[in-house]
Amino acid sequence: METKYSKEQFEGFTHRFIVEFETGEAYKHTMHIYSNSGSQEMIKNFIHKNKSSKVNYFKIVYVATKEQDEIASKLINETLSGL
Repeated sequence: METKYSKEQFEGFTHRFIVEFETGEAYKHTMHIYSNSGSQEMIKNFIHKNKSSKVNYFKIVYVATKEQDEIASKLINETLSGL
């Protein structure tokens, strides 16, 4: 199976990574990347290979499985249903 990465959810994604990018600006840029692989090493290699020259540094700040995201969304919806 080919490993896929996308900024959008896609059929068959299994993990969501939140990646923080530093470009020398006063603030950091954050991106959600969806993948059908949970390997942090593979996504680091993918980003390193495809990042622009503006990126000075990046790090993965959060990883969740699709199931973890669904459980968290359900909890949030149940918690905020009375608002």
